Amino acid sequence: MPKTLIYTLSLSPSPTQLLKLLSNYLHALKETGDSNVFLSNKALSNLRNLPNIIATKSDPGGDKSAALEQIKQRISEAESISSLRDTLVFSSGSPHSRIMFVGEAPGEEEEKKQEPFVGPAGKLLTKIIQTMGMRREETYISNIVKFRPRIDGESQGSANRKPTKQEMQNFLPFLLDEIKIVKPELIFALGGTAMTGLLGIESSVNSARGRIHNFRKHSVIVTYHPSFLLRSGSNSDKRKLWEDILMGMDHLSIPVSDKQRNYFK
Repeated sequence: MPKTLIYTLSLSPSPTQLLKLLSNYLHALKETGDSNVFLSNKALSNLRNLPNIIATKSDPGGDKSAALEQIKQRISEAESISSLRDTLVFSSGSPHSRIMFVGEAPGEEEEKKQEPFVGPAGKLLTKIIQTMGMRREETYISNIVKFRPRIDGESQGSANRKPTKQEMQNFLPFLLDEIKIVKPELIFALGGTAMTGLLGIESSVNSARGRIHNFRKHSVIVTYHPSFLLRSGSNSDKRKLWEDILMGMDHLSIPVSDKQRNYFK
């Protein structure tokens, strides 16, 4: 390794400076005829995480995770809504992600684990993200409503219901603050409830999907909720969702392989 690089590293450079140094070093190796560089698993992991580190350092509002914790605390301290249950389910994933998934409200499994999308629909969402060539932890996942809607009468058990318009309106300011902090380049609104709560669109998901909506300078793609696909079992519906995902990847200039492009062909 060149002495200049060793000396500069000892001065604890910023992530941006480190990335420039690494680029210069790799170009220098290329000029000497070296075409391969060995990287340990730890080094490869650190390189993959470097964009998130840079995003954290360059965040003008301070640490995003801390800011999100403040929103979570505000929700906890807000006046309780009697139509909802008591367990807060906030969000998961990276606050520096380019992609944000928004669903409707937590269900029984999410309530138990206090994490969105961990039930059957969550497992399908994880598979969709993996098929995109990403890890779930590289995205940001949240819901319009942060508590499981209560069903009065008998013991609720595994039964769920959609949030009401009033419940969504009560939580929309918190979601808008989340979006303001995360600053995703693309939001996937999963299902009709998320579509209505976020965009105010009252029509069907099918009529709103297939194009990019503009929401407060954020790009939003409406597509089916994974739970709908589980109920439907239709390959046609799965193909439509995947078309929406590919449109989002193209929008973000994320490389799409032939295998991904032809996944349902």
